[in-house]
Amino acid sequence: MIDADHLISTTFVRHVELHEELASTNDHAMRNAGTLSPATLVAARRQTAGRGRGSNRWWSSDGALTFSLLIDPADWNLPTPRWPELSVAVGTAIATTLGPLTDFADVRLKWPNDVYLSGRKVCGILVEVASTNPGRLVVGIGLNVNNSFADAPDDVRQRAISLRDHGNRPLDMTDLLERLLRQIDGDMTALAEEPANLQGRWRNLCLLSGRFVTINDGRRRIEGTCLGIDDDAALLVQTALGPQRLYSGVVEAFDDL
Repeated sequence: MIDADHLISTTFVRHVELHEELASTNDHAMRNAGTLSPATLVAARRQTAGRGRGSNRWWSSDGALTFSLLIDPADWNLPTPRWPELSVAVGTAIATTLGPLTDFADVRLKWPNDVYLSGRKVCGILVEVASTNPGRLVVGIGLNVNNSFADAPDDVRQRAISLRDHGNRPLDMTDLLERLLRQIDGDMTALAEEPANLQGRWRNLCLLSGRFVTINDGRRRIEGTCLGIDDDAALLVQTALGPQRLYSGVVEAFDDL
């Protein structure tokens, strides 16, 4: 159960919608961005058609934390040119939050929008411009918390993990969500005002650093050794043709270290 009143009193969120089931919290927030107030959180106990980057879909079961934030970046004095950095910044905030909750296990940021725990995906992020209100953004987050992967497809079990699977105990959803929102709020402020610490954290958290990667940016396929995430959230890749800077794309493959 999520305590909406508690979140409103302890975080930057000013309005909370709780749904038993939605096709996609991001789709719902996008459709209603023109009427919902900024700093709105839309959460669903079950999400039947959650979306990821590109054509990816988010497999969700009971116990997952699936929610979207409708935000106005101006509330953090974040100018439009910095918006492309938000996916990495939010991922860094989530990874930072999960550290102490997982006894500082191997929590990593997989550029541009995933968080990994012990080598498997625990969280996905999708940041979109609200088409009905272009001054606002929708930040969708799917986090495996108290759900079980016992009934998931085989390929999902091999590449995904939940916090409960990792720690063998359930987590309080309201407490976890409060921690996440506080960290996101603080890191959004840092991104706009003093980003050095945040940038250092996303460099240290980068899962792909030192790995051979294959990335599709929508126009071409880039292969090479990842050199890390730069201060502007670009992924640096050393290819046969020289260094490349990638600001968006889908990581199709990466090798083990």
